[in-house]
Amino acid sequence: MLFSSAVMAFNSKYYPKLYKLVLCIVFIVGFQCSIQSQESLIPELSYPFLEKLIFTAKQNYPRVKTFDRRVSIANLNVQKAKMSWLDFFSFSAFYSPSTSVTLTNATLTGVQIGLFVNLGLIAQKPNTVKLSKEELAIARLAADEYLITIETEVKSRYFRYMRALTSLKIKTQISIDVNAVYKQMKYKFERGEATFLDYSTSLTQNAKQKEDIIDAESEVLLAKNSLEELLGKKLEEIK
Repeated sequence: MLFSSAVMAFNSKYYPKLYKLVLCIVFIVGFQCSIQSQESLIPELSYPFLEKLIFTAKQNYPRVKTFDRRVSIANLNVQKAKMSWLDFFSFSAFYSPSTSVTLTNATLTGVQIGLFVNLGLIAQKPNTVKLSKEELAIARLAADEYLITIETEVKSRYFRYMRALTSLKIKTQISIDVNAVYKQMKYKFERGEATFLDYSTSLTQNAKQKEDIIDAESEVLLAKNSLEELLGKKLEEIK
């Protein structure tokens, strides 16, 4: 309980100006102490844990898997383009019975097999293979680009989550100090040692601080949910 003894030491009935001065000091010093105890976000960060989060997102996030599948499909197309040599050839079989032979129109009889070569497709073969390789390269580049994107996004959401946690800690400590002052003010008001205005001001400040705690808790939950969306699992499950 921050400076509660200092507040008790002054009687507002006999020293009203001095009492208000001490009350202001209590609020200011209490606020500064709380800020100093959590003055920086940096010490709260864990980069080894952040690396685990990035690895988890790359393993679980659906869009990462989508890009991996596109690379696989492009690779299969390359293999298909390299092995499709039989596409250049076409075979045909024709059977002509012996009864079709006439004096005026002589034709071959029996089974006839034909082999046809598509020279146009053969000429296009190198370009087809090259095109499929370029599509594979593009798919890999897109996958690599998204890995960078997902890494950046995980970092951004992790920092946002840690900022929300730090803000909550600060506001929680301030709330403790404000609540301590409020209790002392209430005690003095009930004894007739503080004015209603002083008590009302303290009550309002205490209520506002509790609302700030609720807002800070909401920010933490929203930031945590946003981060877990990329991870595909709860933060508590990542060790």
